[in-house]
Amino acid sequence: MKNAILKLKFWVAMAMTIFVAAACSRAPQIGHDRDESVNLRSFSTFKVEAEKEIAKDPLLGSELNQRRMTAGVIQAMEKKGYVVDELNPEIVVRFTVDVKDRQEVSGGNNYYPYRRWWSTPGNDITTYNYQESRLIVNIYQKGTDRMIWQGWLSGQVKPAGKKDNANETLKNIVLEILQTFPESTRI
Repeated sequence: MKNAILKLKFWVAMAMTIFVAAACSRAPQIGHDRDESVNLRSFSTFKVEAEKEIAKDPLLGSELNQRRMTAGVIQAMEKKGYVVDELNPEIVVRFTVDVKDRQEVSGGNNYYPYRRWWSTPGNDITTYNYQESRLIVNIYQKGTDRMIWQGWLSGQVKPAGKKDNANETLKNIVLEILQTFPESTRI
C-alpha cells in the first residue's frame, strides 16, 4: 500500500511538472478578431492578394513565399465552401508577414544552492535573443474595402531543417489561422 502511494505521488508530481513546463513554453499564439455587424456566412466568393507592404521584405515577401501563402489561403477557403472569383469577389483575403527581434531578460536565482557559488548574490541576469514572426490574414468586404475579419499566428522563428517542407508548413499555418473563420452557407 505504501509503495502504491509513493508511485501515485511520483506520477502526480510528474504530471504537474509537465503541465507547468507546457504552460511556460513559447508555443505559437493564434488569435482572431471580427466585425460583429457583418454576417460572415453570407459570402461565397473570394480572391487572394498580398498586402502592399509585404514586398518590402526580400525574404518573407519573396515571390516564392507569396505563392505558397496564396495557395494555402485558397486551399483553406475552398475547404470552407468558398469559391475563387478573381473578377467579382465578395470578399478579398490579404496576408502579410513580419519578423521582429525580441529579447527576454530574467534575473537569476538568489537562493542557495541554486546560484553559482562564485557569483555575487543578486547580480545574475540572463538575456535570451530570438526572432518572433507573425503571419496575419486580413479579410475585407469588396466594395466598401472595410476589414471584416482578421486572424494571426505569432511565434518564435526556428531555423528551417533539411526535412522541413515550406509548402506544407505554410499551408498548415494558414489552415490554423482560418480555422475560426466560418464556413460559407451559400452555394
